[in-house]
Amino acid sequence: MTATNVNALFQWKCQPKAEALLLNILEECCKANPFIADLQRSLLIHTSTRLFDWVDHLVVGYSEQLEHELEEVGFVSDLATSTYRAFHHPGAQLPRIVLKDDSAGIVGTAVAVDQISDFLMVRGMAGFIEGEIFGGYRRCCVSTDRGVSLWVVERRGTLTLEPSAKKEGHLENYLTSVDLWKTRPRNIDDEDEAMAMTLKLADKIIGLVGVGMAAHIVLEVERLYWQAKNTAAQIQKNRQDRLGMGWANHDHHTFRSSRRHFSQLVRLFEMLGFTCRERFYAGEEASWGAQVMEHSKSRMVLFLDVDLMPNEIEIDFRHHSLPDLPKLGTVGLWCGLHGDSILQAGMHHLEAQFMFDDLKEDLAKIGVGMMPAFSDFPYLKQAFTAGERWIVQPKRVQRLAEKRLITSQQSEKFRHEGAIGSHLENLQRREGYKGFNQKNVSFIIQKTDPRNINF
Repeated sequence: MTATNVNALFQWKCQPKAEALLLNILEECCKANPFIADLQRSLLIHTSTRLFDWVDHLVVGYSEQLEHELEEVGFVSDLATSTYRAFHHPGAQLPRIVLKDDSAGIVGTAVAVDQISDFLMVRGMAGFIEGEIFGGYRRCCVSTDRGVSLWVVERRGTLTLEPSAKKEGHLENYLTSVDLWKTRPRNIDDEDEAMAMTLKLADKIIGLVGVGMAAHIVLEVERLYWQAKNTAAQIQKNRQDRLGMGWANHDHHTFRSSRRHFSQLVRLFEMLGFTCRERFYAGEEASWGAQVMEHSKSRMVLFLDVDLMPNEIEIDFRHHSLPDLPKLGTVGLWCGLHGDSILQAGMHHLEAQFMFDDLKEDLAKIGVGMMPAFSDFPYLKQAFTAGERWIVQPKRVQRLAEKRLITSQQSEKFRHEGAIGSHLENLQRREGYKGFNQKNVSFIIQKTDPRNINF
């Protein structure tokens, strides 16, 4: 299919009625249970986030009227058991809602965190955690007041609502897989060999823990690697860890790739259960394109960037080899200087959901600046933190200079001043909008081009 036809399948629209229905339920949870209301206030003050963006699902007693309201605003049932049904909105980025047959009224809300034990620890609380340690799904009821409960939940590559049963050998396989991905060789001169090793290692991890769990492990470790190289990420993660939340508010992970390895990058994530969504092309000036991928079993989302020419957007550039170009675009130069994201460089950025203006103001107070917004709509706001400058290996600069892909002046600048490496992205979604802003991507791509950065 052409990019035009592919993108026609992913024409995301705002879903204000669907979001309003869920927001009203969450507000009733806050009114009934002071613990939930206090968490909502604490998240805003200490992490610049809203509670709604951490909600995994809401639980309400079944009623024909509510089921009808859900269907009217676009929710569909995706899971049914003898005691409940779960609904999601296929056209929106919204929490799921669970209707319980044996209950009446609002039952409560489940909030996602990286690790339940961290959430309990920072509050000095004890609680019974259901589900196997490092299992696919775990939960803990941390508060019940006036019949309304708050559960804290962990997910690892699954959308199940039943705590994971203990499996023989799972803990060892999980920890082994994490170690394998953490310690894989990233900085190998032969990047073809490095990519081949990466694919083989992913296949091994899939064999150990399964596809969904492997996808979770890969992205969890990639976040750790990116965070280790980005000060803004470390500061914001610390703010979120003060409340025991982790990065469970992540929106999508962005990987930059050389043209040579782009199809292998796509294949890696297809192995891990991701499927292709819409494609992007930023225009001739930016010479940049992207493939969005989503994991249907966990709703994790990827943004894969690559240099792209105008005629290539209408071909299946995800699965065909892309020949080298005589001139590097923004993404190609970034990879030339730092390496591909999946190899030496790490992610270009993680995008998480925040209260947009609050995060900008709160980080500014502690010395983290924000670049100008490249999306500023009522339903979508986006901006990068000021870029983290990285030292560039001399051999990488020399290689680019020998191929005449950078000028002698640029070569000297990169040798002595380094080049911008990574960012944290400040994102705010409203009305359930699931898409991205293609119109203004040329602006931000040009702003992050190492040749245009003024240090």
